[in-house]
Amino acid sequence: MTVKKISLEQILKALQAVSPTVHGPVENVFADHIADPKKTTATTLDWVNSIKTNKQEIAEGTPAKVILADAEVVYSDAMKAAGKTIITVPNPKMAFSLVANAFFVEKEEAGIHPTAVIHPEAEIGADVHIGPYVHIGKAKIGKGTVISAFVRIYDKVTIGKNCFFKEGAVIGGAGFGYEKDSEGNRFRFPQIGGVIIGNSVEVGGNTCIDRGALSDTVIGDHTKIDNLCHISHNVDLGKNVMVIACSEISGSCVLGDDVWVGPNTSIRDHRKVGAGALLGMGSVVVKDVPADEVWTGNPAKLLNR
Repeated sequence: MTVKKISLEQILKALQAVSPTVHGPVENVFADHIADPKKTTATTLDWVNSIKTNKQEIAEGTPAKVILADAEVVYSDAMKAAGKTIITVPNPKMAFSLVANAFFVEKEEAGIHPTAVIHPEAEIGADVHIGPYVHIGKAKIGKGTVISAFVRIYDKVTIGKNCFFKEGAVIGGAGFGYEKDSEGNRFRFPQIGGVIIGNSVEVGGNTCIDRGALSDTVIGDHTKIDNLCHISHNVDLGKNVMVIACSEISGSCVLGDDVWVGPNTSIRDHRKVGAGALLGMGSVVVKDVPADEVWTGNPAKLLNR
């Protein structure tokens, strides 16, 4: 990674939405990297987690000169003697993430790899990255989206702005829907719907999101889906939903905003999970889950806390 010398002015500009307050030196103040706490140096951009009980001790003990902390950390004589600059913000972890993503995280360059195969009627927005061996059908890809190697995006898929797809994801493939003929043999129910994905959605490696049968599969803004997950046809995920690794959501399920789906969770078809609900690791959900409740187990039940 190229070393970048980021000034205090640049840091504060990145944090202007959270109204930072500066304590200590402001001249010639900079950071040039981020690091694990055990590898922090004088030029590391450091932060103090608000959940720590020894925040003052951490802020005074770190060798870093530029530190993000909440208002409970006091600018002490020890900090002054060490020439430290404390940037006070409501949520140091969020503030650190904003600055780190803006300056210290390598981003994929916009462009289309020569091995990618793209339908001539596909609509590709500005500043999109399309990696090696990607295959895109007659789809719409929003501005700033990153599509990593070997991703397959079928026809009738609409993807919003600033999304991220990791290697091997399959978006818009036919759903697993069948009927029986007069002799009891399975045959495919029509799978002619699409997939609508909102803005700032992330989809993990080798995750599959099936197209709808007769309508669409919908993924809301800011939803994050981990590696090796399966989202079946006609599923409707709200905003800011978290689906953790190896989970499976069966057909026509509806999950409200801010639902958290723990690792290895399975949700039966046509279930509804209310906004803000949390499904524990390995849950098998066979009933509707009310909003803001915690369910876990097999079969999943309300966790009495």
